[in-house]
Amino acid sequence: MKFLQRLLSKPQPSHVLEIRLFGPGTFDIEVTSLSTKSLSVFWKATSNQWTRKDGERHLYQLQTDAALVSDTEHRLPTAIRVEIAGKVIGHLGHADALRLHRRVSDLGYDRIHSICQAYVVGRSGLWEVTLDYDPSLPDTKAALSEAES
Repeated sequence: MKFLQRLLSKPQPSHVLEIRLFGPGTFDIEVTSLSTKSLSVFWKATSNQWTRKDGERHLYQLQTDAALVSDTEHRLPTAIRVEIAGKVIGHLGHADALRLHRRVSDLGYDRIHSICQAYVVGRSGLWEVTLDYDPSLPDTKAALSEAES
C-alpha cells in the first residue's frame, strides 16, 4: 500500500538556493578538474578584458562571475560544478563541495545554483581558477518547508 501511495503522490518541488554568494576577497577556494578547452574559448571571447598578471610575462588575469551548480546527474550527490559564461569549467574539490553541500542541506535546500566571484589566471592551455565565497553562508536564510508556505 505504501508503495502505491509513493507512486501516486506528487513529487515535492525541490528547494534550490539561488543567491549571490559573497566572500572575504581572498579567492582561496580552488576549482579542480579544469576544462582547459572551455577556459581557452572564454579567454579568446573576452581577451580585451584581461590584464597581464603582475610580474608575469605570459600570464593574464580576470575577475568574473562563476556559477556554482549541484551536479547530481553524472557525479556524486554532493558534487558541485563551476560554470563561467554558461560553460562547465571544472568542479569544486571533494572537501569544499562536501562542506558546501552540507551547509546547503542544513539550511533546508536540496540543490544550489548560485553566483560568486572567480579569479582566473593563465593563458591558453594553462589555467588556475579560484573562487571567493564564505562556505558557512552566514547571510543565507533557511528554505521554507511546505508546511510554512
